[in-house]
Amino acid sequence: MLPTTIGLLAAALLWLAWLGGCATVIPVPTPRPETSPAPHIPWTPPPGATPAPAPRKPVEIPEDLRRQAESLTLAQVVDVALRSSPLTREAWQQARAAAAELGARRAGYYPELDSEIDARRSKSVALGGRAAFLQSTVGPALALNYLLFDFGGRRADAEAARRQLIAADFAHNAAIQDVVLQVERAYYQYLNAKALLAAELSNLKGFQSNLEAADQRRRAGLATVADVLQSRTALAQIELNVASFRGQIQSLRGALASAMGLPASVPFDVGELPAEVPAAAQAAAVEPLLERALAGRPDLAAARSRALAAADDVQKARSDTLPRLSLLGTYNRLSYLGTAAGPFNSSYSGSLVLSYPLFDGFQRRYRVREAEANSELARARVDDLETQVTLQVWTDYYNLKTAEQRLVTSRALMASATESEDAGLARYKAGVGSILDLLTAQSALANARAQEVQARADWFQSMAQLAHDTGSLGPATASPGGPAAANEAGGASIPEPAAGEPALEPSAASPGKGQKR
Repeated sequence: MLPTTIGLLAAALLWLAWLGGCATVIPVPTPRPETSPAPHIPWTPPPGATPAPAPRKPVEIPEDLRRQAESLTLAQVVDVALRSSPLTREAWQQARAAAAELGARRAGYYPELDSEIDARRSKSVALGGRAAFLQSTVGPALALNYLLFDFGGRRADAEAARRQLIAADFAHNAAIQDVVLQVERAYYQYLNAKALLAAELSNLKGFQSNLEAADQRRRAGLATVADVLQSRTALAQIELNVASFRGQIQSLRGALASAMGLPASVPFDVGELPAEVPAAAQAAAVEPLLERALAGRPDLAAARSRALAAADDVQKARSDTLPRLSLLGTYNRLSYLGTAAGPFNSSYSGSLVLSYPLFDGFQRRYRVREAEANSELARARVDDLETQVTLQVWTDYYNLKTAEQRLVTSRALMASATESEDAGLARYKAGVGSILDLLTAQSALANARAQEVQARADWFQSMAQLAHDTGSLGPATASPGGPAAANEAGGASIPEPAAGEPALEPSAASPGKGQKR
């Protein structure tokens, strides 16, 4: 017996040694390289690695606004953006996914019922190879599992999902506000460029008049050719500015189309930069705006909901360390095929099971600590965001006040520069002023016009930024619960919620403005 065992052991060792030798001789197949062979060589994708772009429906201005595409108001531009922007669609789909997750978490309140069908054919062979037993069975089975009590873990799990749904809904609202702000910025930058072009064209007329006056004086012998050359140089500079503004307008128009979710080549246009600013209808104090931002900012409300969800996760983690009481039930019906026994056999059972985790390597304890740390982290993020919101509103408010003062000053400067240019032109035509004095006065007027246009555009952009940072879709007002002032630039105001809105649990399945289910 011993020599046989030693022989088998030796044979096994030789077999293993042979396998080891084969492993060194037979090359191991290597897969196709999935990275570049060297740092300086670009990676070449294999065939089929680059997916073909999915066919998309051409994006264009909606049919109901196409007739007014040559003069869209701000409200209409925002409407197109909310219909076409992928940012609002992404946030809406995330909210819908959160709503589905809530439904999945609430499934823990219901019993779990599973069914299966077992079809089996068994054969037992007795000693000598003779068939002693042959049997075929088929039978359905039902299994019931119902959690009765778990110290609030199931409730905390569902409540955390509900809070995450609220946070996703608020994030959807914040995405809408971000799109509105993005569109307003591009809108006023485009209007600013158009207004600057109009101002530069007015300057062009003045410098053309200067050139004509200098040429007339030269022909009359009252001026030298230097006056004509200086006037022509100044006129050429204005013409260069006009060409630059025309190119900038096209670029900003494409940026506005992109902000609207449209291709840059879509034909459309908007109005002109408003000549008057509705400053009297705006906020007179910063404190109500701060209160409104802290109460109504959707991103801040989303952060608070996430903090509450993190607190529910702590309760869920703690419940996992406590006993669980469940109801278990089974039912089986086994049918015998081709035998002389009874046609079927039924069995069922029911039990109450109390389970208690005794030891798992301290995993559940560390899960509780992790959940507690995440909860404190979420609260810290809320505090940090509140500080940022306060700073943003404070800065936006005084930026708006500065823009108002700049607008008043720039208009006074333009009035003074206009009078100076008129006086300089009259003196030059009368022969008592020099061309340098006239060109200096006209350059000052050109700068004053540009500053006045820029001050108006800055005011509207500051107003849009303040509205966004206070959680509004329209211009911010002094009253936290009051309606938004009419946006004269757009011709209509965009409705906005009062402080404390939207509700604590908005519907996640409600699409954004203009979106379809």
